[in-house]
This record gives sequence, C-alpha cells and structure tokens, in this order.
Amino acid sequence: MTQKLYLWMMESRRKCIVIPLVACAVVLIFLVFQTTSNTFRFFEVLNYQYFMSNSNSTKKQSINQIGKTIPALSSKAFIKQVNYTSTTKRLQTSTVNPTLANLTHCLCPVLMLGLGNMMFQFSTHFAVARSKGMRLIIPKHSELNRIFKLHDIELWDNITICSKFTVRLEKQNCAFDKNLLNFNSSQNIRLYPCLQSYKYFDNYTTELRKQFTFRDQIPQEAENDLNQIIKRHNIGSRRDITLVGVHVRRTDWLNNPHGYNVATPQYMTKAVQYFKSKYQNVMFIVSSLDMPWTKANMPNNTKLEYLSNPKREVIVATLALCNHTITTVGSFGWWIGWLTGGEVTYFKWPAVEGTLLRKQYSKDYSDYFYPNWVGI
Repeated sequence: MTQKLYLWMMESRRKCIVIPLVACAVVLIFLVFQTTSNTFRFFEVLNYQYFMSNSNSTKKQSINQIGKTIPALSSKAFIKQVNYTSTTKRLQTSTVNPTLANLTHCLCPVLMLGLGNMMFQFSTHFAVARSKGMRLIIPKHSELNRIFKLHDIELWDNITICSKFTVRLEKQNCAFDKNLLNFNSSQNIRLYPCLQSYKYFDNYTTELRKQFTFRDQIPQEAENDLNQIIKRHNIGSRRDITLVGVHVRRTDWLNNPHGYNVATPQYMTKAVQYFKSKYQNVMFIVSSLDMPWTKANMPNNTKLEYLSNPKREVIVATLALCNHTITTVGSFGWWIGWLTGGEVTYFKWPAVEGTLLRKQYSKDYSDYFYPNWVGI
C-alpha cells in the first residue's frame, strides 16, 4: 500500500510539472503566431484587392520586415500561383541559383490580384528602380510580360530568391507614403502590397508608357474591333468622331462589408453629358461585366456601342484607343484612363465614409486621382 501511495505521489508530481510546461508552450506559440498575424492582418475585398489593417499603423514610418514571409492569399482571390524552376535570364552571376550573398540593389514586386493591381505594383517598383539605380526583377512568365512588351528590366524564370528580400509595408494602400521609399538602395527590397498612388511613379510616365506597350496581337485585335464599330455606323474615319471609352465596374463591388461604393445612374448621366457638352459627334464605347445594369442606365439619345470581347487585355487596348475615358471605380478602369491619355472622369465617392476602405485613401483622394481628372 505504501508503494502504491508513493507511485501515485510521483505520478501526480510529474503531471504538476508537465501540464504547466505544456500550457506555457501552447501560450507561447499562440503569442508568436498572434504577433505575426498582427503584423500582417489582411482583409479580403470583393474586387480582388487586399487592404491592410496594421497593428503598427499609428507609427510615423513604414514597416520593415526583414526575412518575413508574405502571407498566402485566400483561395477566393483567384490568384494564379506559378512555380518557376528554370535558370535565370540576363542575371550577371556565375551561378544558376543566386543567393543573397551575390545579389544587391534589387527590387522584386509581389505581382498579385487583378491586372490593374499588378500595373500599380509594377509601376511603383519601376519608378523606384530608376530613381535609386536599382535592378528590377520581374517573373518572365507573369501576366504583365504576357500582355506588355516589358524591356530594359530583368526577366527571370526563377524568382524564388525574392522571398528572401526585405519586405517594406505601406501605411495605406491607396495613398502616397514617402517613408516607404526611405531605404538604402544597396538592399534587396519588396514594396508591399497595393501601392495605388500615381505619386510613386508620376516622374516616370514617359518611360512607363513604353513599358506598357501591348504585344502585337492585342492592339491588332483591338483595332479590328474598333474599326468594325466605325464601319457599322458608316463613319468615314476616327478623325470624324470623338470616341469616349466607358468602363463600368459593379459586380464584385456590390454587397461587400468593407465600404465599397459603385457609381450611380446619376453619375453615368452627368459623365456622358460632360463629354457631349464639350465635343461634337461623340460616341461612347462601353465595357462592363454587368451589362444589363449598364445598358439600363446609360443615357438615351446617345451613340453607344458595347464591347463583348472576353479578353480583358483586349478590352483595355480597345478603350485605350479612344480619345477620352469615363471610369467608375476600381484600378482596372483607372489604368484605362491613364493609358488613353485624354480627359478622364471618375466617381468621386469610391469608398463609404468611416469604413475600413475609406481609411486606405488620403483625406481628399488626391493621392489616388490625378488633379486634372474630373470628379463627378
């Protein structure tokens, strides 16, 4: 009986030591995970963009995460994730698999989400590379390189080394953060995530327009679509008419919890009237994924044509051939206006006041929309 009592006491003592140790370990793991989660806390939104609520957002400087792994995106984001296994191209090193030891002065963007998002991410990194004398690395098989004739940059088959780069996080996704660019150019850097402010790259628009030259088959298809429209309306040539491209973004912005607004019928009427009052013989070339709503809310007594091409790059190229642009909301329409280069109207309230999305913009949206664009 005494031996049983002794064994019971020893077992109880062991449990008293082991259980608290296990509990402490669990708590420690939780705290470590929580710290990482607070540093990278993302909210998915329905237009395939992400914006960040950062635990350190009250600080007056951008966040530097050396060696941090960028968290995976939700499977709902429709991201094409590609594994690159081939050798590098145009990299002046003696090894097939470069290491951080032989890489310096490099920028490698995280090209993610929709085409408009990727164009913002590329443009900011391109401008920073030019201003700081750094090397810009882009995946050779990226969608941007498939659509545009990217040149005078480094197109690599293998970009896995980029995961080792220092990640610098912007404070707001749709506002200019000058502290984001406050780093030594000898480092290897990834700026993250959305970078949606023209102020990052406004000094390099001429060079960017050359980068965003469509690959040959895309403008050919766009020209053909536009010529067919001109022919149907018995118009002699494009010089005889003012073409206004219209992009209506709605479907993925509706019924979301983050504060996204869609353009109203009143906006569409005012935007159309703006161009009709300034130019003669105006035709509106319209694209939307919500064509029933768009057709029901475009003004009557207006020359209209609706694009049906399913390729989004051809839609962009076709609308960019127009003289002017009516955008509604979203980065896709933003870049159509930028590429077109004429007058651009935009919906002045893309975010509901007081919402998480609204906090991602500057106070008056001036970091996102060009001052010469017309808000309606």
